[in-house]
Order: sequence, then structure tokens, then C-alpha cells
Amino acid sequence: MSVLVHFCRACGHQQAWHAPRCAGYTSCRCCRDDQCDPAEPVVLQTFSFPGWQPEPLLPPGTVRNARSMHASDACACAACVTAYARLTGIAESA
Repeated sequence: MSVLVHFCRACGHQQAWHAPRCAGYTSCRCCRDDQCDPAEPVVLQTFSFPGWQPEPLLPPGTVRNARSMHASDACACAACVTAYARLTGIAESA
């Protein structure tokens, strides 16, 4: 599913890569030290297989890759909630 993500202004990597659980997978000092300076959210578009159709945008706070070792929560910050509402026309319930 497509998801809103933040990229770090300092190193350009996704904010999620700055999480302590990811520190062993990168040599980027910014990421390893959890020093993310997040930019405004952008859509990370994904595509279905087979067919390569664009997948729908996950609502903020939704669990991505549930029941897998790669599970994570989609960002639910105010900027992501606002961007989701603007992109989908669906207001996120509080």
C-alpha cells in the first residue's frame, strides 16, 4: 500500500530509517544517531502485482506489513493527517 513518508533534510533517507531498530542496517551517521530532521510528508507510491496498478494510500497510523517482521506504523503526525485529508478528500477521525 502507498504511504506518506518523511525524508530527512540532512541525509535524505526516510525518517523510519532513523529508528533505533534500523541503526545496524546503515552506515549513515545521521540515521545511526537517530538525528532526523523531517521534511514535509510525501507519497511513497507502491504498485500491485500482478498488473502494476497504483495502490491506495494508507491512512495515517495504519499498521504496514502487519503480522510480519517488517511491521511498522504509518506516520500519524499532524502534517501526515493533513496531507492524507488533502490527497484523499477523507478527513481522518481523531
